[in-house]
Amino acid sequence: MAFMPQSIQDVQKAVENMIEDLQKTVLMPKQKEAFLCCAKCCDSAGGARDLEACVQRCSQPTAESQKVIQQALGDFQERFQRAAMRCQDEVKDQFGFDPSQSDQMRAQEKFNSCMELSGKEFLSKVPKLKADMLAALRRR
Repeated sequence: MAFMPQSIQDVQKAVENMIEDLQKTVLMPKQKEAFLCCAKCCDSAGGARDLEACVQRCSQPTAESQKVIQQALGDFQERFQRAAMRCQDEVKDQFGFDPSQSDQMRAQEKFNSCMELSGKEFLSKVPKLKADMLAALRRR
């Protein structure tokens, strides 16, 4: 396995912790509401179509919340991938597309250094990402 700068590992851990927290504080309560609502549908539905429509209405807020989270995480991941590509471009600009054997180690060090800085930058963005997601979820 290739070397992974510590800041990249820190970003992964911060995002995992953020997702876990959102799961506990937002998604699970919404899921509970949806299940309770669906159970009431069984009591009040006049037929199969009514039941299906009721269950769909009950499940919609949870699905919308999950979509908000997925979109925000997808955007964050795309931006992080662009940062990694920028690091690759910097290495290619300095060492070319096919560095010599002696330059390969320096090219890898340059890439790792760039990724470490990118990781630190993106780690600092995680709290705002979470705040933005929570704000979007509250509007739902």
